[in-house]
Amino acid sequence: MELMTAIGYLGLALILGSLVAKLAEKLRIPDIPLLLLLGLIVGPFLQIISPESAMKIFEYAGPIGLIFILLGGAFTMRISLLKRVIKTVVRLDTVTFLITLFVSGLLFNMTLNLPYNCPIGYLFGAITSATDPATLIPVFSRIRTNPEVAITLEAESIFNDPLGIVSTSVVLGLVGLTSSVNPVIDLITLAGGAILVGILLAKVYEKIIIHCEFHEYVAPLVLGGGMLLLYVGDELLPSIFGYGFSGYMAIAIMALYLGNALFKMAEKHEDYEYVVRFCDDLSLLARIFIFVFLGACIKLSMLKSYLLPGLMVALGSIFLARPLGVFVGLIGSKHSFKEKLYFALEGPRGVVPAALAVTVGIKILKNADKIPTTITSYISPTDIAGTIIIGTFMTVLLSVILEASWARILALKLLGEYKPKYKEDINH
Repeated sequence: MELMTAIGYLGLALILGSLVAKLAEKLRIPDIPLLLLLGLIVGPFLQIISPESAMKIFEYAGPIGLIFILLGGAFTMRISLLKRVIKTVVRLDTVTFLITLFVSGLLFNMTLNLPYNCPIGYLFGAITSATDPATLIPVFSRIRTNPEVAITLEAESIFNDPLGIVSTSVVLGLVGLTSSVNPVIDLITLAGGAILVGILLAKVYEKIIIHCEFHEYVAPLVLGGGMLLLYVGDELLPSIFGYGFSGYMAIAIMALYLGNALFKMAEKHEDYEYVVRFCDDLSLLARIFIFVFLGACIKLSMLKSYLLPGLMVALGSIFLARPLGVFVGLIGSKHSFKEKLYFALEGPRGVVPAALAVTVGIKILKNADKIPTTITSYISPTDIAGTIIIGTFMTVLLSVILEASWARILALKLLGEYKPKYKEDINH
């Protein structure tokens, strides 16, 4: 694909995506379903953008877009608010996340008549288990309900986004698409290394920003650090030592620490605002690119072949895996049955699953010869990629449409009106 052609496709996606997003804002509905449908229209339906071109663009837009989104989301998360819900968030991001992953994977394998222990199903589970409550924020802003619920869902996503990426990397090792000696060691090095390196870089940046006046240049400084974390953790160290750390998780940890450090410093509030505005603008671009090109990369033949199994695994992930994970994960917690039910029914999937699905699909198609025959004897690489992409597409589309639609009704029915107890609750 020629450079000018790619620029044209990106420009078209931004123009049409902006119009569609504005329409969604007017209609007071999430923009994700409309952006996905826009991708389908300009891609397989009108064939303005070919699926092959969309996938080539996504190879760059997906990973870079994830950097913007993780950086912006974690940078604005306040630790003071997080402390109030930390016990619930830890449960949701460990027990609930893992149960959702394994149940989604089991349902995937059952749907496609694969062995129960086939890693392909659990690859789908890892990709689709990360939540994205961004679609619910407008809903919470229009109703008076317990703000701790909104904080919990937002914090859950901040941490399970990088966890979804880490778990996907681990399962890819089982599929033969990444170098893996031991999945447990992989998980420890990916997550543990990310936490250590993320905090270290954040402390370095904190010292630099305190002693230097960067003004508007602080934003590209922080973004550049995030990009380097991804390169060092996911490419440089593995190529030298065989092990690295999750660059995406390191980005989230760095942003969380640095954002809170700058927020507390009155004299650095301007620097904090520069980074927030910069990340907000870039995150908007990333959302448009990721969802439009996810829709555009789908072929009509792929949609016809994998629509039914994709729909089945999507419904299983939304209505069985997530609720089961929430209720088991919150056993013995302070939350009432109604609050648990709300958490169970409000875990929409979004940017991270969408980006991971296409990235993994491309990796599978490019490295089909590396997948073990113990897997390909049951399902071809083309079918693996197609089912994962369509299954994720349907999971994102249905979860956003359904859960955003009933979010306000369920909040009022299950949680009721709320009177603020803390000063922060009034502004959240």
